[in-house]
Amino acid sequence: MNDLQSIQLKLTGIEKRYGMRRVLRDFSFLAEGGEVVAITGANGSGKSTVVKLVAGLLRASKGQIALTVGTADESDPARRRRLCGYVSPDLTLYTELTARENLQFFCDVRGASPENIASTLERVGLSGREDDPIGQYSSGLRQRVKLALAVLFEPPVLLLDEAGLALDDKGVALVAELVAEQQKRGGLTLIATNDSREVVLAQRIIAL
Repeated sequence: MNDLQSIQLKLTGIEKRYGMRRVLRDFSFLAEGGEVVAITGANGSGKSTVVKLVAGLLRASKGQIALTVGTADESDPARRRRLCGYVSPDLTLYTELTARENLQFFCDVRGASPENIASTLERVGLSGREDDPIGQYSSGLRQRVKLALAVLFEPPVLLLDEAGLALDDKGVALVAELVAEQQKRGGLTLIATNDSREVVLAQRIIAL
């Protein structure tokens, strides 16, 4: 696993509205590669919204999001979508496909090599289950597939929204391992959570 170039993520004056409801107002922060930042707050405070904005899945009503990797400006939402590994309760898996086939599908969509699929599935503890249809998986095993998808392409930015959802203690330990590996290689991790087991992984906490 190669070390990443320098990374900087900057959100400035972000506002997000859903119709008449404002979730974020004048929200700003700066984070850099090697950091692990937890975003906490009450239900509905905007934790998941921040993650989706960074991932390029939502557009801010106001403000700017800037991402640089090395000397390259990767701020365009389409570029950010390719550079972020993402775990979320909203992420849908193809339950009629196996874990291996789900990862293969996303490799095909991205035009990426499938060479890391086997090692990634082993990395998240799915060895021996990789060729079972996901429809036969428990909720915890499905969460492990989401984690595999998030780290498959060794992204500069790892976005974890309730990554410990439905995971047992070994699964939560896996999340900690993946975060530590991301930090070691110089990647940036944002964790949206109120779970103390995940918050403790962060060097810095942003409370909404």
